[in-house]
Amino acid sequence: MIKNNRRNFIKKLSTIDGAGFLASAPIIAVAETINKTGINEVNDDDKLFTITILQTTDVHCQVHPHDELFWENDKMVFCKTGGYAHLTTYPQKERKKNPHTFLIDTGDMFQDSELSVKTTGKAMVPILNALGYDLYLPGNWEVVYYKKAM
Repeated sequence: MIKNNRRNFIKKLSTIDGAGFLASAPIIAVAETINKTGINEVNDDDKLFTITILQTTDVHCQVHPHDELFWENDKMVFCKTGGYAHLTTYPQKERKKNPHTFLIDTGDMFQDSELSVKTTGKAMVPILNALGYDLYLPGNWEVVYYKKAM
């Protein structure tokens, strides 16, 4: 079972008192309170802060960096890219810089490697827990192991 889930992510976001706007880039939010008359008040103690949202997608169970095809200057080029081992330190560094950093994935984490096929995705869970994802949204390939595994 993955440690972090949508409920925990929402709880973390609820530490923002009032309105915030979510986007894929760092966000500035002002904590506001609404008094009984419905008028917005900004307390002197309220401070601006940044929310950083880091996103991964379509990693497809690639634990180690691997060759990927890219087009550069109208030519095919193969570069080492991807892999959870490759991205491990980045979220840690960002969380040290900003405690309001969230790591989310938007799908296709559990399918597409020999490791995932042989374990129906279960081998990925400790790796993903170690990365500390705050939110995971299933992709179109997650259904390959059927409802029970999902």
